[in-house]
Amino acid sequence: MKSLNINEKNLVAAWVLCIFCWANTALVMSFSPFTFLEVSALCFAVVVTQLTIYWTKKVGENNPMVASVYKNLIGD
Repeated sequence: MKSLNINEKNLVAAWVLCIFCWANTALVMSFSPFTFLEVSALCFAVVVTQLTIYWTKKVGENNPMVASVYKNLIGD
């Protein structure tokens, strides 16, 4: 499998996408009459968040500033 090239700009975009996914989940939970949509939005937001945290850790291996932010947020 080909490795993704994630840099700081892509990481910021991933965190913005993560925030929008959680906002979408909140809207779906509030206004959707279908349980399936609520569960799928929640699962998608969790997966995006986990990937973003993983990418933050990987970028932090080469960038000390990102590593500091990661350690302060996650405590790893």
